[in-house]
Amino acid sequence: MSHEPAVLGWDIGGVNIKAVRCGFGIGASRVQSLIQPFEVQRSLGNLASELVRLADRLGASAGDNHAVTMTAELSQAFRTKGEGVAAVIDALEIGFPSGHLHVYTVEGAFVTPGVARERALSVAASNWAATARWVATRFPTSVLIDVGSTTTDIIPIVDGQVAAIGRTDPDRLRTGELVYTGMLRTPVEAITHEVPLWGSHAGVSAESFALIGDVHLWLRQLQPEAYTCPTPDGRPPSREYAAERLARLVCADREMLGDNDVDVIARAIAEAQVQSIVRALQRIRRQHPEISQAVVTGMGELIAGDAAQATGLEVTLFPYEEGMSSQTTAAAAVAFHLHSWLADLP
Repeated sequence: MSHEPAVLGWDIGGVNIKAVRCGFGIGASRVQSLIQPFEVQRSLGNLASELVRLADRLGASAGDNHAVTMTAELSQAFRTKGEGVAAVIDALEIGFPSGHLHVYTVEGAFVTPGVARERALSVAASNWAATARWVATRFPTSVLIDVGSTTTDIIPIVDGQVAAIGRTDPDRLRTGELVYTGMLRTPVEAITHEVPLWGSHAGVSAESFALIGDVHLWLRQLQPEAYTCPTPDGRPPSREYAAERLARLVCADREMLGDNDVDVIARAIAEAQVQSIVRALQRIRRQHPEISQAVVTGMGELIAGDAAQATGLEVTLFPYEEGMSSQTTAAAAVAFHLHSWLADLP
């Protein structure tokens, strides 16, 4: 087990936990990362033990500090965000020493668990702010586009400062800085209401027959092992079954639709998703015409790149540290922020 000074960064979501361990010794930082599907709504009572298990997998030491962001407070396990924040903090305090826990706020500060409970709306869904401030140190005038499994963050950065208007999720939805579309979990009927079919167009059934993950699986933009949420029909995440789910969108089946029919439908849905991000990007660009560069990250970084190119932006892939992945950017960002913050303490 390593005894070097280290920070664990946590991005605790409602359906996934992302964690990194960053060791800061002489020379370059060393990063280990992992992603674990975990549905808070179904398994809240196991959250503390799951966090400890993941920390052990990363080789955590008792003296490690923990930098925390979360979006799990939005889970339907909780009636309010305050209740959700408190539950996540409770699980962390069961698993780790309270004095080693540092919770990140959207304003860019770290607070104690007690203060986090009192300022729930400042710590709820703060992961985007951690990533954006990290990007700002390297790309001082840019727009961050982070396409995750469920949502997309579009964060303007100007002169090294995060220029986002929204702070809470409702505000960010209102400003276009949060778009509720992702690489995996978005129901297709939330993306488009009609698709091409047999030379015309057909309405999309609103029966949760298919997710956007089925579209990307069929188009070979998503590997089956990355389809980590339950499929709508309970069948495996394979291209064969994805095609069956996509056929259901128009109340058909694979005896009625051939590969070409499915392909046309899938491509139309994928393009509609890109356009939903493009519209939000155009809104941000009108507010900040000086921005000409997009920094893309997340599970759907290719989608982010397509949307950025469609709006005339230069596309830059997030410069991942060795050991990071596109899905653990926020967890790594908050860990690096905490390391810098601790180093600056008197």
